Amino acid sequence: MKINPSEALNKINTELQSSPEEISINVILTGVGAKKFHLVKTIISTTNPEFDEEEIYKYIIRSGIEREMEKISKIWKND
Repeated sequence: MKINPSEALNKINTELQSSPEEISINVILTGVGAKKFHLVKTIISTTNPEFDEEEIYKYIIRSGIEREMEKISKIWKND
């Protein structure tokens, strides 16, 4: 289902008006996703021993968010 771009922008703008200051995330990864997460977490914790587990989780999530923001930006620029 393709969404109308102006409807999408209106919905996004409405949602951004009430952006939360904090979001609690509780997820369970399984299978390949769990293995990939564990690999990245292990690499980061080994190469950055000053990071605690929570900082590593936040870093991984922020990295994923930044990657998705880049994808979205490219899509908007191509339209």
